[in-house]
Amino acid sequence: MKIIQVAHALHPTDAASRQLLNMDKILQELGYETKMYAHRLDESLAGRVGLMGDFSAEPEDIVIYHMTTGTSFNRWVWNYPRKIALFYHNITPARYFFGNAWGSWIKCLRGRHDLKRIARNTFFAWGASEYSRRELEAVGIERTAVLPIVVEPETYTGRGEDEAVLRYNDGRLNLLVVGRGVPHKKQDEAIEAAAWYRDNISSDIRLVIIGNIKPSYEKKLHDLVKKHGMEENVLFTGQVSDEALCTWYRIADGLLCLSEHEGFCVPLVEAMIFGLPIFAKPAAAVPETLGGAGVLLSDTSPAGVADTVRQTLTDELALARLKKGRAERLDAFSPGKVKERLAEDMKEIVRLWQA
Repeated sequence: MKIIQVAHALHPTDAASRQLLNMDKILQELGYETKMYAHRLDESLAGRVGLMGDFSAEPEDIVIYHMTTGTSFNRWVWNYPRKIALFYHNITPARYFFGNAWGSWIKCLRGRHDLKRIARNTFFAWGASEYSRRELEAVGIERTAVLPIVVEPETYTGRGEDEAVLRYNDGRLNLLVVGRGVPHKKQDEAIEAAAWYRDNISSDIRLVIIGNIKPSYEKKLHDLVKKHGMEENVLFTGQVSDEALCTWYRIADGLLCLSEHEGFCVPLVEAMIFGLPIFAKPAAAVPETLGGAGVLLSDTSPAGVADTVRQTLTDELALARLKKGRAERLDAFSPGKVKERLAEDMKEIVRLWQA
């Protein structure tokens, strides 16, 4: 028996891709023979991962599909002649893209439709959070479990420093927003909060927005910066290297997450690794990923966010509680704990497959 993981596309910097690669590593450590295939593949992974044109599996092999959105490849999955296991990375509700990113709107609508079809051919499924697992249950999959995204602290803390980023360690309050620039991530609300902070608390604030931004949304964000005269207080970095990202985490004073939809939210765990206070909107999977490691914002107005940041960062007791919470959450997400969960789930998967 082989455990064969497949995906529509694999790239070493993508969270869903890293989960597949990390699961392959853990499965091998657990003694399973494994293979990986992708419909589209970054050239850096050639040799480790095969292309779907070369896919082969024996009847006894178990296929695990990592689903992220609506793609033509989903048809291959629901037409696969044997049942599959599924890792559901969650699909953003299409309404967030209506009127501003029609391509993403169509892909997300299609993905939700495809999930229902794939569910009929699925005998076991994981979600990265309880929030995602409940969605799997809702489409009729009987056997489901939660398996968190694998985030290995040493892969972050072992990174070198980016000298260009270090110049921003200049005494200003650096607040990070990390992730794709799309409407539901609410970088616009982060800019509004930073503007309120500058106007009412201190001008020594810098909002650092890290990640690629959809062009239509990027224009809105830059217009908002201009409207508030925040050109000296908001920095758009675009996509950055691993070294630059880790350097930003090292010099930052906090992470701001106002996203309205997350299936897990890896930046929350990354911020925990670097000991950052986290301020987050209590939406989707964010509360369960964050646990006691950050502040769930009861007031997400610009004034509410800015005041909460100020009060927390000047309260030693609050910071001590967050430090304790970070340690507890990092322990829960440790590779060892995830390996234990995967080992137990694989026993169940093999039992179901051989029954």
